[in-house]
Amino acid sequence: MSDHRAVPLRGTQWMLRLLPGLLCAAAVLAWAPDAGATPIYALRAANACDTCHIEPSGWANPPDADRLCTLDCRGCHVSPTGGGLRTPSGLYYGREVLPTWGTRPSQFADPEKYRPEGHPKKGRARLFEDFTGWWPGSIDMQDIKDRFGDIDPDPKVRFGFDIRAMVYLPTKGEADPAVFPMQSDFHLAYRPLEQFVTYLSGGLAGRRAEDNYIDSDRKDEREVLDYFTVREAFVMMDRMPNNMYVRAGRFAPPFGWRIPDHTSFIRRDLQFDQYRSVFGVEGGWNPNYPYANVAAFYQGAEFWPGDQNDKGLGAAATFGLRELNYQYGGSLHYLSRTDDGAADDLTAGVNWGVTLYPLVYLGELDFKRSIADGDAPSASGLVAYHELNWLMFRGLSSMLKYDWSDLNLDTKDDHSHRVTAGVTWHPYTHLQIDAQYRKNWVGTNPVLDLGDSTADETLLMFRGWF
Repeated sequence: MSDHRAVPLRGTQWMLRLLPGLLCAAAVLAWAPDAGATPIYALRAANACDTCHIEPSGWANPPDADRLCTLDCRGCHVSPTGGGLRTPSGLYYGREVLPTWGTRPSQFADPEKYRPEGHPKKGRARLFEDFTGWWPGSIDMQDIKDRFGDIDPDPKVRFGFDIRAMVYLPTKGEADPAVFPMQSDFHLAYRPLEQFVTYLSGGLAGRRAEDNYIDSDRKDEREVLDYFTVREAFVMMDRMPNNMYVRAGRFAPPFGWRIPDHTSFIRRDLQFDQYRSVFGVEGGWNPNYPYANVAAFYQGAEFWPGDQNDKGLGAAATFGLRELNYQYGGSLHYLSRTDDGAADDLTAGVNWGVTLYPLVYLGELDFKRSIADGDAPSASGLVAYHELNWLMFRGLSSMLKYDWSDLNLDTKDDHSHRVTAGVTWHPYTHLQIDAQYRKNWVGTNPVLDLGDSTADETLLMFRGWF
């Protein structure tokens, strides 16, 4: 559920090694325009009020502590770290804004009946204009039952699903072409009380590297249940003043931009991939405009379906500021592995985003320190991410992104970097198609000599969701 307007949410050697990668990214991003990244949607949703509900003409302006708009994952998803089941405003965005064709919720509502005489037709936000074209009125948001069109604004029970498949076509390297399911998940939320919700998300995980490819003669196929996983299962108190929440159970820990591409280095190399879920408690605060959340957790429960994490205890925190057309924040994460000889990890990062509608730019830079327990030396590393996303027309966007990773700054030319170009198309309601081409390199100077090419990859991804 959303309120009436789009109020803002809220040594030297290794530096020299990283700088060429960042310069390369800047040069590449300057001449070309992953839609599909959830943070992209959160940033782009600020461009106009009616991305999350019908145009709020005549709606009252609530006190700051009661404002529900938030340009982050919580605006569209039940889970505060994003992904999974959508809220009513997230469902509205997914049906109203994303698809090229299809029935839109706004067809079942008439914002004109709430519009006072002489009221502007549409409010919008731009970086150099701030927020314009909206006047507050006198009607409470809760009194506007059709604010999400034909979508129930406050359901007690809601379910959904997310099915994804991929065609993988490497043009260089040892990998074989493959067609495989990425995931098949179901989601369920039950809200017995206004400020209390229970949530469950699970299903079948995608194939892993050791599994069959289409032209392999391996005979020992996995059983279907070997893929079953429960990603999230928690209870949460939310809808408290200043967008506060507290949850306990199993969830994805907060850190940086949680983009949906789990192979990006800020997710894969930092071990925030699709299998990373933990048991713990988490609390958050997001009072327009600053935000912060903290979590304490345990991971590596062998009894839990689909848990592939190392055993350990940890804590995580994020904090920052979300304005209408830009965001910046920081993240901290510590994991103490409990197995003998296993290294502990300390990770810290900064992330930022800017909206120049229809362009959105995302960036993240993270430092990771692996603290060895035993004879092996400790290691420090850097991981970086840049993405430029261009909304070309309704339903179709293009992206160019650059990944960089060097997990041991003491070893020369062992870093990896990748350029990805692609398009995302939402042709019809609840359908999504992604096409990407990825170029990978290892080592050397990425500006003057891009290095040893390890693989060129073409990916086609198909998704259905509800």
